[in-house]
Amino acid sequence: MIRITLLPVLLISPLLTEPSGTVMDGPRSIRSFRPISTEQDDALETYFTDAGPLAIEFYEHLTLLSNPWLAGRQPGTDGSHIAGDYVVWNFQQSGLDPAFENGDTWFQPFDFELSRSTPTVVNEFVSVDDMAFTPERDYVVLGNSGSGNVTGKITFVGYAIESGEEGYSSFNTDTDLTGQIAMMLRYEPLDEKGASQWAGRRFSPHASMRDKMQSVTDRGAIGVILVNPPNCRDGRRGLESVLSSRFGSTNVPVVQFTEKTANLAILGYDIAKLQRDADAGTVTTKSLNSKATLNIEVESSAIHAQNIGGVLQGRGDLADEWIVVGGHYDHLGFGYVGTQHSGELHLGADDNASGTAVVMMMARLLSEQYASSEDDSLRSILFILFDAEEAGLHGSAAFIEHPIMDLDSVNAMINLDMVGNLSENNISLSGSGTAEEFGVLIPSVVEASSLTASLTPGGTGPSDHTNFYQKDIPVLFFFTGITDEYHTPKDFAHTTNPAGAAKIVELAHAFASRMVDDPKLTFATNTSGGSNRSARRSSPVRLGIHPSYTADLETGVLITGVSEGTSAEDAGLGQGDVLLAWNDEELTGGRKLMDMLQASKPGDVVELTVQRNGKNIIVPVTLKAP
Repeated sequence: MIRITLLPVLLISPLLTEPSGTVMDGPRSIRSFRPISTEQDDALETYFTDAGPLAIEFYEHLTLLSNPWLAGRQPGTDGSHIAGDYVVWNFQQSGLDPAFENGDTWFQPFDFELSRSTPTVVNEFVSVDDMAFTPERDYVVLGNSGSGNVTGKITFVGYAIESGEEGYSSFNTDTDLTGQIAMMLRYEPLDEKGASQWAGRRFSPHASMRDKMQSVTDRGAIGVILVNPPNCRDGRRGLESVLSSRFGSTNVPVVQFTEKTANLAILGYDIAKLQRDADAGTVTTKSLNSKATLNIEVESSAIHAQNIGGVLQGRGDLADEWIVVGGHYDHLGFGYVGTQHSGELHLGADDNASGTAVVMMMARLLSEQYASSEDDSLRSILFILFDAEEAGLHGSAAFIEHPIMDLDSVNAMINLDMVGNLSENNISLSGSGTAEEFGVLIPSVVEASSLTASLTPGGTGPSDHTNFYQKDIPVLFFFTGITDEYHTPKDFAHTTNPAGAAKIVELAHAFASRMVDDPKLTFATNTSGGSNRSARRSSPVRLGIHPSYTADLETGVLITGVSEGTSAEDAGLGQGDVLLAWNDEELTGGRKLMDMLQASKPGDVVELTVQRNGKNIIVPVTLKAP
């Protein structure tokens, strides 16, 4: 692989010799000053001359986007906005139209939160009647709380379950909680031993905190008090923290009481007795003899981000069909996510200034192609740069939620992410099994190039194409591999391969040129071998699932696909399953799952608690080596 690693060597090599400076008379006019080029200058000139104009164009884009002035393009920062303005300027030069708000703007704003971030509790005061409670001892503000200063009667709502098993409901059809503060139990009806009545182990989907909160706020509750069932066997103990209780945001104050605080707050009632009634289904809602005040002020941890999009208008019968060409333009800034070098500047040349550069170059090339084409019918093309990919594919998820077109009209999505380090002319193409026609199209395009394509059939992976694939859109993910510079402060422009990137541009352009007027592709479901560029830790065993990177779950890991020949396939795990527990240990997310895999060995048999079709089941899995 040819990489521009010669640059730093060339630039510092004069410093390795002994000082030998001299002073001489200069020219009479600065216009006559013509220094002789050095060998280093000649080497660089030769490299870029041989590499060609596309390599030069790529490197120009790359050096600007990875300039320290942009501070690593972290979403919501000035550097990100500068990068966005640069993208827009290039889209304008290519003759594109703004993509959003009916052609009025290039930007699609959205907010996101980091999975580990928490809102900040700025002010809090909680009282019941004439009793003021102490934070962290008597109660905590939960991570999904909104701000507000409310006072209202406390109404017990049991488990706050809209519709449970065998007709169970915590509400009557006319239940109105307007102006009231709802006191709810966590989880779901329990048996005499404190275990769920509806699940073989742990809890069923009816225990979703997000659904509970929604059920009371929809009925007009102005605040929520959460209490753990006193005799719960498998549930959490004690008070939560703001971090551990992000159950989806609400717009009302939400707190958790201890059992002792709850009993003080509902003088004349006993929370254990109320729970037994709720377990038996003999209570719906009960107005209690107390009035609570919840004065909570929280500051959201939301980060403001924006996608950037430009449209090349199609024509004729295909004008209402689309091709999407995209990649993400954000990076890690000073290491706010996804790195072991937090606090250091991450420039993100390969990841993903390289893909951003290629998207802009394809916009220019395809615009020129459309201008000169005599075809009567061509599909429209959306060129889009996603924000906040590094934090969890948030930009593409926001677009999929609010697209500019009917998603059924999208012929294919081309994703360019980390395409700056072509080695041995070998490009990775993921998604080769997501369209029936790819079996013929991909070989015909690749064979006309100078590249070797390593094909991965699956349409899932830790990049933005995943969100399109999950909407039944064929995808092709271009990727040149992970280097030692990945997610480190050493991902510089001079560590990339501009000549190789030029070949990627040509290949991606060749694919797009076919997709704009060939017969519409036929989507095919394929998750086998989904791309996985994010695995940074080796593990003695492999489960073989493709986890969701965007699912908004209280707990657990959502499976979006299963690789062939793996432990997961052998055990019958499939798309849509949610992994809740590993033996008896709760799986709070992907990191916890990785920890469990790290601690396992081939041949171990683990019992996974799996939520499937609204039921919890136990699935034994025999773990195999990768």
